Amino acid sequence: MAIPHRTPSSTPSAEFPTRKTDDFSALRRLLLAPEQVQLDRLRERLENFSLQPQEVSHVLPDAIRLRAQQDNRLLASMIPITQEAFALSIKQSPQLISDAIAPILGPAIRKAVSRAMRGMLQSLNQTLEYGMSWQGLQWRWEAWKTGRPFAEVVLLHTLRFRVEQVFLIHKRTGLLLNHVMAEGVTGQGEEVISGMLTAIQDFVRDSFHQSQDEGLESLRIGELTVWVEQGPSAILASVIRGAPPVKLRDVLQGTVETIHAQYSEALRNFQGDAGPFLETRLSLEDCLQAQFVKKPGGLPVAVWVLVVACIGLIGWWAYQASLQHQQWTSFLNRIGAEPGIVITSVQEESGQTVFFGLRDPLAADPTNVLQEMGYPADAATFRLEPFIALTPEMLYKRALKILQPPETVTVSIDGSQVVLVGQATHAWISEVAQRSLAIPGITSVNMERLTDTALKRFETLRQVLEGQSLNFLPGQANIPVEESSKLEEVKRTLRQLEAAARELRLEPSVRVLGYSSPDGPEIINTRLSEIRAKEVLKVLQSLSLRAISLVAVGRGVDPSARDVGASRLGISNPRRVSFEVAPAPAPSDGRRE
Repeated sequence: MAIPHRTPSSTPSAEFPTRKTDDFSALRRLLLAPEQVQLDRLRERLENFSLQPQEVSHVLPDAIRLRAQQDNRLLASMIPITQEAFALSIKQSPQLISDAIAPILGPAIRKAVSRAMRGMLQSLNQTLEYGMSWQGLQWRWEAWKTGRPFAEVVLLHTLRFRVEQVFLIHKRTGLLLNHVMAEGVTGQGEEVISGMLTAIQDFVRDSFHQSQDEGLESLRIGELTVWVEQGPSAILASVIRGAPPVKLRDVLQGTVETIHAQYSEALRNFQGDAGPFLETRLSLEDCLQAQFVKKPGGLPVAVWVLVVACIGLIGWWAYQASLQHQQWTSFLNRIGAEPGIVITSVQEESGQTVFFGLRDPLAADPTNVLQEMGYPADAATFRLEPFIALTPEMLYKRALKILQPPETVTVSIDGSQVVLVGQATHAWISEVAQRSLAIPGITSVNMERLTDTALKRFETLRQVLEGQSLNFLPGQANIPVEESSKLEEVKRTLRQLEAAARELRLEPSVRVLGYSSPDGPEIINTRLSEIRAKEVLKVLQSLSLRAISLVAVGRGVDPSARDVGASRLGISNPRRVSFEVAPAPAPSDGRRE
């Protein structure tokens, strides 16, 4: 490899100043980069100044507090926004607002309702207590003459004392903090009364040189008494009608102490806003007490005896009426549950109870039901119009009456269909379809599970006959003597079969089938089987059967016996005569679905 020859040039001298400048810039960046970044950010913020929410959040609480201490302009500007926000909050989350105020409103509402109910019941009790007494009549006369309500007159005569109004007044300013009134009392300007009491308090202190903690405790104005309870920051003035007991003072003083304990901070910093003291209403309402004069001694003994006698007579009459009502109610329920009877109305005519309604001819006799309930037969009269009831119970009764089924047949109702289950004669089954047409409300008869006894007997006899046979000796056509008992059994079976056929109105054909063994020529065997069948036919024709026709047929050798052998088929003797009942048309029993 050739090594390039480097010749001295002016390049190093040209690059040195550039390298020196780059190093100085790098050094400056290392030393002044943070300050430069801060300067760039300050320049950008000054050029594009905007107030960030994060920065405002740090000073907003202090700014609101300081602005609210200067004047009420901030509060006035926030009122519309607060109202709209509160209204929107109620629309969007009514349950949240309800849950928030429920702990406050619940007890207040319950206490107010309870107080109103107690006042109403107390006034009602006073009115009822004196309503029908001699003194009560005098007071009614007084109420009529004076035009006052009777309840007001009773209250005036029976009232011992009642706290009608309670005022909570700020002691330093004389402003009214809260005020409550008893039920039925009309206010006369609470602010004016509060100012008057404060002026009287100041007048008494100035005139008699009393200290600030002392003052007026009682004031009499006609029928009214004003009791004043002093507190450190507030006074409680109660307007009382009548003569209050001394223990009422304890109640008023306890209320003053409770209010000072709960609202001491609000009382010391009171600046004219009575809003924080609205919750004192419950405590003030506890002072609205009343006491009435008890009614003097009871009625004379004679009056009590008369009252007890009247109550006893009324009670006996009410008991008899209730007992009779219960009995008739039980009878109505009993007769109403009876199928085929509908009671539409009950009336009293000439002192007797008359029942109007409808009755199916197959329904129970209502007079019998009346006697079963313990009433005499003439205790009531029934005017029931006839009608056809289509209830399942009445359809069942009507089906039993019209169809008259034998004991071996069970009848049931499925909607508008009669269902028959069991065994019956062919004659009865043939008439069921026609009889069912006479049952109102029935559209069909189901006899799928109804067995015809005659047909069943016919099929049984047919199977018995087809199972019988007469055996012959080899090469013989005469009936052997030892088969005589079998022949008699065949005759007896044919007679029974004919009786069953007559009951079913059938004319079956019985074929007498002759067979021979496979030994010997086939033509001889066929002829021999035919002769055997005719020999048996001659004997059976002596029965003079009218409903059954007999036919002799020579079958020759039994094909099955020829193929597999008689012993394997269970045939004891292939030289035999057997019987076959030709199928007959099914008897017409009138069945319909």
